[in-house]
Amino acid sequence: MLVGIAAFLAQNMSAQLIESFENTLDGWQAPPSYNLQPAFGAVPGFSSTLGVTDGSYSLSVTGTGGSGPNYSQLLLSPSTTLLTSELADASALSFDVYAPGGSFGYYLQLDADIDNSDTGFVSLDGNAYPGATIGGETTFTMPISASLRTTLAASSNSTALIFQVGGGYSAGNETFYLDNIRLTPAPEPATLALAGVGMAGLMLFRRRNS
Repeated sequence: MLVGIAAFLAQNMSAQLIESFENTLDGWQAPPSYNLQPAFGAVPGFSSTLGVTDGSYSLSVTGTGGSGPNYSQLLLSPSTTLLTSELADASALSFDVYAPGGSFGYYLQLDADIDNSDTGFVSLDGNAYPGATIGGETTFTMPISASLRTTLAASSNSTALIFQVGGGYSAGNETFYLDNIRLTPAPEPATLALAGVGMAGLMLFRRRNS
């Protein structure tokens, strides 16, 4: 029974792909208004070999100056009402990062934020800035709180997704690769109720057989 419950939940909470950068920016940008240049910015480039975890390409994000990332807004998605509704139905945002060996002086951190006129500019994990594994791949997962989902569900305004980047500096080696931005759907109340009934039945079964 427990296996059946787990399979049911997994089927109803499969990740929803937001962006995999298939050799196109799809409207993502590093706006000059955020003063990202020349210190650090998204240089449009794609890789078919490094950091690819979905599709055939990843986005190459490269420093353009000599000071390293400065914990400012780096990558900005298009602002849409579709993203508002997608985030309202999700419990977490995940994305994959590959940082080559020696990158950023062995110190790279990322933060995921949203911007909506009803929520304001909000860091999904409270500006925790978790670190990437240098010389390997890291999957970041940022929670989307129930209160934030409620505000987004009631909003008719568009939402943008923003990545902020900070860390160290290593001359000539300021590149990481981003791919597979996805959402984990929040379980529907009916799904949670069914899971609860199943768990209660399992506990009763165990008691009867103990």
